[in-house]
Amino acid sequence: MKCKGCGVELQTVDETGPGYISEKVLNERLSDGRPVLCKRCFSMKHYGRLDAENNLVHSLENLKAYLKTTGDILYVMDLSDFNGTFRGDILSLLTDHRVHYVLNKVDLLPLEVKIEEIKIWAIDMLKVPERRVRLASSLNGYGINSLYAYLKENGENYTAVGVTNVGKSSLLNALTRSSEITVSRFPGTTLEVTPQRLERAGITVYDTPGVFTSDRVSDLLSVSDQSVLLPRKKLERYTMQFHSERTVFAGGFVRIDAVNNSDPVGIFHLFMPESVSIHETNSSIADAQWDSWFGSFLKPPFTGSARSALTWKRERYSLKTGQELHVNGLGWINIAKGPVSLSVTLPESVRLTVRKGLVGPKKFKR
Repeated sequence: MKCKGCGVELQTVDETGPGYISEKVLNERLSDGRPVLCKRCFSMKHYGRLDAENNLVHSLENLKAYLKTTGDILYVMDLSDFNGTFRGDILSLLTDHRVHYVLNKVDLLPLEVKIEEIKIWAIDMLKVPERRVRLASSLNGYGINSLYAYLKENGENYTAVGVTNVGKSSLLNALTRSSEITVSRFPGTTLEVTPQRLERAGITVYDTPGVFTSDRVSDLLSVSDQSVLLPRKKLERYTMQFHSERTVFAGGFVRIDAVNNSDPVGIFHLFMPESVSIHETNSSIADAQWDSWFGSFLKPPFTGSARSALTWKRERYSLKTGQELHVNGLGWINIAKGPVSLSVTLPESVRLTVRKGLVGPKKFKR
C-alpha cells in the first residue's frame, strides 16, 4: 500500500525511514475509510513541518526511470523562476516524448503584465508551437479549466515532470479538485510516482518527484529557509535610479555594483519575493558591512550562516533597455533605461541568464 500524499510505499517498522506510519494509526485509518498518509505527509499537511533527515533527493537519473510511464509529458515550470526551472538537462531527456509546457504561478507576476504578453514571451523563449504552451495558477485557479480541456483533447496518460517547488502537486490537486497529493512549501515533497485520475476526462496524470538542482539561490538554503523564500504573493518591484559608487544588495547572496562612468548610470527594476531584503548603499559601506549584514540585515539566508563559507564569483554585464538579468532561484533585474553596465557578485554555483524582458521597459512610470 502506498501513501496517498507522496506515493511512497507505506511501512510500520522504521520510524526514520520513508513511508513510516504506526501500525495503530494505519489500522485506525483503514477501518474508518480515511486516506492513509505516512507520518512525513501528515506532519507537512497538518503542522507545516518537515524534518531534514526525512527529505530525499531526486536526480535526473531518477527522472529517466519515471519517463518510461507515458509518452506525453507535462513539463511544469515556475514562471517567477523561469530560467531556474526551464532546463536544458531535462529537455535533453524528453526528445522522444510529446511535451506539453505548463507555466505555473502566473499569479505572482505584476498585474501590469498582461496574460497575452506573457504567452507571447513564453512561446518565444520556449521555441515551441503556441498550442503546447499553457499558463496556469494553481493558487487562484487561472487556466485550470482550459488546461483540463486541453489534456482531455490531446491524450489519455501524462507524466508531470519538473524541478522542485514548481507546484506540480498543487496543479494536479487543482485539476482533480482534490487535496489528496501532499502539497507543501518544502522541496521534494513527492517521493514516488503518484497517479491521479481525472475521471470525467478519462485521463491519468502521473505526478513525479521534483528534480533537485544545484544552481539556484534556493539550493544554498536549508529546507526550512527554502519554504520562507518562496513568494506567497505577487513579486515585489523595487525601482533604482542607479549611480556610480553605489551598491544594491538583493538579500545577502547578490551584490550589484555600477561600473558605468556616467552618472546617473541608468534605471532598473528588481523583481523579487517579498522575503528578500533589498538595500542600496555606498560601495565603501558595502565592502565594510557585507559580512556582518549577511543573514541578519540582508536576507536570505534567514538562519545563521557565514558568507566566508561560500565560494564567490564576480561577473560583469552590459544590458540594454528592455533586457533582463535573471538570477536562478531568486528573481531578476529589468533594465528600464539603459544601457547599464553592472558588476554582479554572487555564489559561484548560482547561474545568471541575460534574456529578453518579460516585463516591458515602459510598464511602470519612472
